[in-house]
Amino acid sequence: MKVTRADVARLAGVSSATVSNVLNENNKVKEETAVRVRAAIKELDYRPDMIARSMVMKKTMQIGIVLENISNPFFGDIVRGFESAANEKGYFVNICTGFNKLDDYFDNFIIRRLDGVFVTAIPYKFKIDKLYHLVDKGIKVIVSGNVGADFRKVSSIENNHIEAMHIAMQYLYDLGHRDIAYLSGLGRNLPYDLRSIGYREMVEKLNLPCKDSLLFDGKFPYSTDMMDGFHYANELLDSGRKFTAVICVNDLMALGAMKALKARGLRIPEDVSVMGFDGISYGQYWEPTLTSMSMDKIQFGKKAFELLYTNMSRGSTGYFQNDLELVEGQSTAKCR
Repeated sequence: MKVTRADVARLAGVSSATVSNVLNENNKVKEETAVRVRAAIKELDYRPDMIARSMVMKKTMQIGIVLENISNPFFGDIVRGFESAANEKGYFVNICTGFNKLDDYFDNFIIRRLDGVFVTAIPYKFKIDKLYHLVDKGIKVIVSGNVGADFRKVSSIENNHIEAMHIAMQYLYDLGHRDIAYLSGLGRNLPYDLRSIGYREMVEKLNLPCKDSLLFDGKFPYSTDMMDGFHYANELLDSGRKFTAVICVNDLMALGAMKALKARGLRIPEDVSVMGFDGISYGQYWEPTLTSMSMDKIQFGKKAFELLYTNMSRGSTGYFQNDLELVEGQSTAKCR
């Protein structure tokens, strides 16, 4: 027999209206009463009618997350954090991957009347007005990717890329490295490539002899996967330029670069030190283990939902900047 809202009310000793207020997270309900109601819901395994609930609340209780590549564990962990936080609030998460279908995704978000969307990164030449169009249609948006969006319209969550690169460069400099290469894989002078900006700033600050001759960028369409790291490391080796350390834009690129360097007879870290960004778990199972500017990706996803939820429930946008920390592996050592 189907459990009803009235059944929950009877077990909890409250009215059906109070059960509704708890389900809708109405702050008028005392916490001790809400605890009793939630316990009754769990005991009876009550499942509210989401269609009816969405009609009453004028919400679909569905949100979306847009990713470039779900195969990268960096994004996978962010999704886990975002989805777990969303599920706790009763939201179903639509996971969309691939920027080549971005316009179709946005159209579907509008058709399905999603309550909110997290766009985890922005493709090259993306028109920011497309985000504002979602907002105009009543969809709340949080974005990551340093796109320079109007924070009065959308929320934003970013990593402190420039500071993280400063820390990475200073770390290698303190190990005695002066010829430090950076494998970016992105286009030169892209406004959102803040790690390249941080690299150039430190090359100048530390007065490194390489200037920007050891900055290896990519060509459109930009890709920063493991095989790209393998490719750019070979390009660096083929250039004949002197280097004793390599920083890669992310850990996947760093793992690919390490494979290329070892294939060409270089020892890591005896001959060359290698660093990455993101702190994905793969790096701890590589040989040698990867030094990385790491972050709590699951917590990042949870924070993104928190900002989006605040926008959906209160109408206020927000901004959060996340710091990365140096996690030292065995892929870096003093320059010999």
